[in-house]
Amino acid sequence: MNLGYQKSKTSILIPMRSLNEGKTRLSNLLSPNKREKLIKLLFTQLLKKLKSLKNQFPLIFSDILVITPCEEVEKISKNFHVHVLKEQNLNGLNSAVNKGICWSSENLYDSSLILPGDIIDPETEDIKKILEMGKKSKDSMVICPSTDFGTNALFLSLPTRLNFKFGPNSFYEHQKEAKKISIRSIIAPVDSLKDDLDTGKDLEKFKIIQPKFFHSI
Repeated sequence: MNLGYQKSKTSILIPMRSLNEGKTRLSNLLSPNKREKLIKLLFTQLLKKLKSLKNQFPLIFSDILVITPCEEVEKISKNFHVHVLKEQNLNGLNSAVNKGICWSSENLYDSSLILPGDIIDPETEDIKKILEMGKKSKDSMVICPSTDFGTNALFLSLPTRLNFKFGPNSFYEHQKEAKKISIRSIIAPVDSLKDDLDTGKDLEKFKIIQPKFFHSI
């Protein structure tokens, strides 16, 4: 189905903290080295799947931007030929997302999809579904909740006045913010984007869904 991709310029934004600073809630289950390898594994997996999606549907999005203070994340990103917005420090997820949105607007993108870099097993078809929903619903916000009611995908038309509220219960907080500025919220409960990796329960799920990857760390 032709959704007018040729008329759309969409960026995919992935905020990433330093590899050695992530997954602290798993510190009683995994060593620092294993946590770092796990984050790198999930991030690389996402970039591979986005590259596959882009190769299969070259007009579905224009570019990927990774926002990070981490040299290793920057190196991985450049291996996939994606843009990197380097920060001295990642001052919280919302700050990073705001920087990515500003970069997208300044570079004349008309929409952005925000994805976390630690989704357990994202399917390209589900990412495509979010993009299609956003492109068909101009000036609406498409949001996918995580299992704990965070936000695991957020599609927005640009420019936007949305006040980002990534963090606990951000699925609800983003809907409240959208309502304040009269943006319609479209909920996209796509299964493969619901699961990120923050808790011991998530780690157990990761072992089941991705046993080969788990044993590689």
